[in-house]
Amino acid sequence: MSTLLYVILALVVLGVCIFVHELGHFLAARACGLHVVEFAIGMGPKIFGWRRGGTDYSIRALPVGGFCAFVGESAEDEADDPDNINLQPAWKRLIMTAAGPLMNFVLALVLAVVLMAAIGEYAVVNRIDVVTDGTPAQEAGIEVGDKIVGVNGQSFTAAEDVSNAISQTGDADVVLTIERGGETFDVTVGKAYDEASSRYLMGITFGTERVRTSLWSAIRNSAAYCWEMLKLMVQTLAQMFTSADVLDQVAGPVGTVSLMTEYTQASFAQSFADGMTMVLNLAVIISMNLGLMNLLPLPALDGGRVVLLAVEAATGRHLSRKHEAIVHFVGLVLLLGLIVVLTGRDILRIFGVSV
Repeated sequence: MSTLLYVILALVVLGVCIFVHELGHFLAARACGLHVVEFAIGMGPKIFGWRRGGTDYSIRALPVGGFCAFVGESAEDEADDPDNINLQPAWKRLIMTAAGPLMNFVLALVLAVVLMAAIGEYAVVNRIDVVTDGTPAQEAGIEVGDKIVGVNGQSFTAAEDVSNAISQTGDADVVLTIERGGETFDVTVGKAYDEASSRYLMGITFGTERVRTSLWSAIRNSAAYCWEMLKLMVQTLAQMFTSADVLDQVAGPVGTVSLMTEYTQASFAQSFADGMTMVLNLAVIISMNLGLMNLLPLPALDGGRVVLLAVEAATGRHLSRKHEAIVHFVGLVLLLGLIVVLTGRDILRIFGVSV
């Protein structure tokens, strides 16, 4: 595929993540009985649309994201309209607002399950793929394709268990039980100190294969994977806010699409399965990031609105609509300003200009 097609693919992935975010707002609003004026798929000029159940549905020209429109969001809307979103109970608006980011987490989990159950992921297998020249393993006669089924008299099947057993022996020689061509035999292998890893190594590398898991295992592993990723994102976010060079660690929309294009193009060059694995992995990461960033308690973001609505629901008192609008407007201006700065830096990086 040409670079342009990979750029389009990256935009589609971003668009799907944004669309699902808006879909979360829409479904929660409908479940809470809030009137949605319009739900749009895509952005820009309307191509066509239809009306059902008091809501206008539209398909927009740009297949990037979507949006939900409510009564009360426009200055032209009647302030006393019974459908005005600002007159609805705070708890309903809180659920509707939080549903967008939460839907991104759900999407990430679903995509991770699809990746593990349908496409599969590379896993280390008990088969030696590399024997490094001049190492103890080569001197002992270890060959590519050998399978290690025992370490110092203990039987093993999984490559991870074999590696752990060898590591526990420190710098001592190890008796390996090798399976080769239907035959099994023992061989004593020494170790050499590797300065790069500060470990004693034999000089062997296990192979990898694409492995599919059962649906239940995929769900369990995907949940653990997404949870670990979320914790890592929170830690990274905390470090960014305490770093002096925070802008160097953040990419804007252009930078994100550029990185996605680079990674997907390289992966599809290997194989179609590798390419789809990269696309799904990137979609999981982006959806998780979109959910987390929108939950930050900052004006103009869903997290900022959630904080104000939680206070309103708990106390029964709310910020005046005028003051609330000013707070979110200021936050929106700052957010757009940040996006402009990041986009400018991304473009300069693409053209090789250091920033």
